[in-house]
Amino acid sequence: MIPREGELRAFVEQSVGGRVLELRRSATGSSRVTLLVDALDAHGEPRALVLRHDSGDGPLSGTDIDLAREAVIYRALRDQPVRIPRLIAQAEDARTLLMERVAGTEDFAGIASSEDRAGIAHDFAEALAELHRVDPAALDLPGVPRPADAAQHALLDLSRWQGILRARVAKPCEPVRFAGDWLGAHPPAGEPRTVLCHGDAGVGNFLHAGGRVTALLDWEFAHLGDALDDVAWVLVRSHLLGGSDEMRAALPHWSQRAGLALDAGRIAWYRALVLLRMAISCQVALGHASGDAAMDTTTYQLLLPYLGFLLPQALREAGCRDAALDALEERATREMQAVPVLRAMARPLAPWEAPA
Repeated sequence: MIPREGELRAFVEQSVGGRVLELRRSATGSSRVTLLVDALDAHGEPRALVLRHDSGDGPLSGTDIDLAREAVIYRALRDQPVRIPRLIAQAEDARTLLMERVAGTEDFAGIASSEDRAGIAHDFAEALAELHRVDPAALDLPGVPRPADAAQHALLDLSRWQGILRARVAKPCEPVRFAGDWLGAHPPAGEPRTVLCHGDAGVGNFLHAGGRVTALLDWEFAHLGDALDDVAWVLVRSHLLGGSDEMRAALPHWSQRAGLALDAGRIAWYRALVLLRMAISCQVALGHASGDAAMDTTTYQLLLPYLGFLLPQALREAGCRDAALDALEERATREMQAVPVLRAMARPLAPWEAPA
């Protein structure tokens, strides 16, 4: 069953000046639904569309991680050389977006040929570099904070997520609390170039067809910051979802095309931040689920102990030498091994080294 189906149909038909032929679910979440829409426009021409709707009562409702913020990104990048779906309409309450449907599939790790995966990873690196070459000063980004100094490139988004954690989670788990405190006290060194970060880049968040990336998807975490934040997302997502070797091998191409170095120290810091943000998302969702019996929490219940297992290693690689880290790692390892499915599949992070 599709929530508010009649209202959503009416929104699409008003937006395209025609009629809806079919609405079908593509994916569901605790607060947002994604629908594939087949419609005819005012001239009877077929339109392939995607509709995203936020019910307004999900784990992140009331934060700036919403469809209104995502719409800002779509509009800002509309005339830029970035592979992003075109925004067609936004509802007055900003909780429903209608976009063009781009051809392609999200499946990457399931591609049988390693040569084909390598080719797509190479083109993904090109697509990400296209984003990072855009001058953010040329973008209209209302409500998106701009870093004022080197440290803010890292700390602005960390502060954003820590604020969500404080507002939504009464008792953060120890790896989350420890990681947030340490990362906040030790921002990465260097003077990064300010870019628009996708904020969740990598496997599962792009479409490809015919060996080419056709669109980057899911821009709700986008922010201004350091491009190596996105590189860290690519590494973590491929570790969790598959395709790690191909994505790593493609990163030198990203570096060349973006004109940015693969700084190992900053990548290590951002990789820990990626894991922290994912863990915060899990804790927020699990806390919200306590009042929503219909919400499926299986993924969050499995992912959170795995992230707790990975975080100490990532922090150590980022330079953390706190004596408390050993005890934290031992406890997280025990908790992870207590879950049979994780014990069978979990693996530590591969140390980051730029491919030759």
